[in-house]
Amino acid sequence: MGLFHVLCDSQLAGPGWIAIQQRVGGNENFTRDWATFRKGFGSFGSDFFLGLEKIHRITSLQRFELYIHLVAQNENTYNIRYDDFKISDEDNGYALSLGKFNGTIADSVKYSENMKFTTFDRDNDKYDSGNCAAWNKSGWWHKYCFACHLNAPYGKNLRWWDHRYNYIFLEEVKMLIRPKEAMKK
Repeated sequence: MGLFHVLCDSQLAGPGWIAIQQRVGGNENFTRDWATFRKGFGSFGSDFFLGLEKIHRITSLQRFELYIHLVAQNENTYNIRYDDFKISDEDNGYALSLGKFNGTIADSVKYSENMKFTTFDRDNDKYDSGNCAAWNKSGWWHKYCFACHLNAPYGKNLRWWDHRYNYIFLEEVKMLIRPKEAMKK
């Protein structure tokens, strides 16, 4: 894999961010196989997933932070940050690492930390009774399924667990990363 294009975002949380996932219209089907999640899919102008291999390559270069922007169906907005985001290489299943949490909503991604990515054709979750990605119709860092599933189909499955409010149903999701050093400037 050589050079590749990325979508930059300086609007949501300041300069220097790269979008790695975006759900803004429901136009893209996220029920994809391992090879497609590895490569990436969608359109920068709408819904997309940058690709597991690209995300791994970027986050293996230096320390990155992750910023997640959520817009609920009731139009409330929430923001989440992790200070040391990375995913492992393919041999290790693109396992998720997050670092320290800071946010305006409960820490639901932490449930998936250290989990390998799961797709309907590559079951890496801990759920003994089936494949969470097949059951939930999308790849994610599933454990015993999820507390949040930001790649889920639009509607009742695109949600975030907040122990104060139960599930928050989402209309829009953006996952952004930037080098940790960018915060100091």
